[in-house]
Amino acid sequence: MSEVETGIPDYTDIELLRKAVNEIVLAMAAQFDNKIEKLDKVMESYEQQIATLATGFAEQAVFIEALLGQLNFASDEAKKNFHESVHSARQTMFNIMKEGANGIVADQNPRLASAIEDVVDSKSSDTTK
Repeated sequence: MSEVETGIPDYTDIELLRKAVNEIVLAMAAQFDNKIEKLDKVMESYEQQIATLATGFAEQAVFIEALLGQLNFASDEAKKNFHESVHSARQTMFNIMKEGANGIVADQNPRLASAIEDVVDSKSSDTTK
């Protein structure tokens, strides 16, 4: 039976191999595109989180700079009390960030939570020296 009689084209072995290889390459390209799309979404999420953090830190820096510019210490004791209060507040902030990284961030993004915890541990040990 020929192609005309059956309506099915006759392919040579080379044509069948070429068709199979083409299908495999297209399937792999589709999977690669899917993975790239997922990676783009993750990167966008990281960029948004970093931007939020950077903005928050910038706002804090401006506020703290303005506050420090307004401070006039009445005595050395007042200056010492201020520094102790800042140290205590930093330790509290580090503890809250560590708990938040483990409790809030870890569910959605474990790698970011781990990075935050590492930075907090590093900064926390810097303040105890």
